[in-house]
Amino acid sequence: MGNITIEKAGYIIACYSDLLTLQEQKALRHHRSTLKLADVKDARLTGMYLETGWLSDDPLILNYLSEGYVQFILRCAERIIKDNPDKVYFNLCPVCKKLARTPHAKQCRFCGHDWHKALLN
Repeated sequence: MGNITIEKAGYIIACYSDLLTLQEQKALRHHRSTLKLADVKDARLTGMYLETGWLSDDPLILNYLSEGYVQFILRCAERIIKDNPDKVYFNLCPVCKKLARTPHAKQCRFCGHDWHKALLN
């Protein structure tokens, strides 16, 4: 993978999920559903998740997750940046330069710096 960190990949997946392909969205939904059902032993519930599309048995969708979730989000994030470089904004704190929680955040979760007022001047 290029210069995308796990932190940046998670930020892209969380904040720019609309830029995922339909197959990537299905794979992400499958992964999240798998986590929810990890301790569930009820086959009927698993069947319902399959019927509604929250789980997938499509080999193409499952292949996206074949190397694990981390590799999946790294690949998706790299593709999103490559295909949409003008749509992804990394919101960095002006003081500590760490990645904010969202593209619209105005307060750093790391150092506490608040840049709401700086925009008003």
